[in-house]
Amino acid sequence: MSVHWDTVKRLLKRHGCSYRRARRVPPKAPAPACLQARKRALFKLHMMEQAGRVDVLYGDECGFSLLPCVPYLWQLPKQTLCLPAHPHQKRLSVLGFWRRDNRLWSFPCTGRMTAQHLIQSVESLLPQLDSGKTTVLVLDNAPIHRAKAVREKQKEWKQRGLRLFFLPTYSPHLNRIEVLWKQIKYRWLAPQAYAAFDVLCSHVADVLKQVGSKYRITFA
Repeated sequence: MSVHWDTVKRLLKRHGCSYRRARRVPPKAPAPACLQARKRALFKLHMMEQAGRVDVLYGDECGFSLLPCVPYLWQLPKQTLCLPAHPHQKRLSVLGFWRRDNRLWSFPCTGRMTAQHLIQSVESLLPQLDSGKTTVLVLDNAPIHRAKAVREKQKEWKQRGLRLFFLPTYSPHLNRIEVLWKQIKYRWLAPQAYAAFDVLCSHVADVLKQVGSKYRITFA
């Protein structure tokens, strides 16, 4: 006995189901004790930041390609908007450091992101920081963040007022810059940005320059 798909959809809607995109989640969960300890430490950092004692930056990489993240578009009746199909996928990677006042430092790379790129970006960042207070850079456990070359720089950076704070594994939700990347990909990049790779790079650069003015995110 076969059941028509329209019947299945009616039954699903009757039970309160809705058709929407699935959420991507990490493959594993962090250890509960480690997660709670890091969350408490992060909360203390936020309190110190509000008191003006430290600056907290969130750092992470984001990749952009000609394959849009959101294939759904608002379209008029009997209208079908088309996005070009590209057989070969180039990739723009952006390393970003974001602060709660929406100040963003971004460092693009069209090649493979490496620990050396992270080190060079931090070195470019340091002269722009407030020398009167410590800056804490929050990072996940990506291999380039934990690389030997980065570990060897930590003591020097600490002396220059920058400390690294590592999140628990499998906890991207604790890294606030992830919200910024999601907004750029899902809301702030127009469909026209995907016409060609150089066009995409230009649109991404334009959005990144306007984070803090035209484009802002807030947290309760």
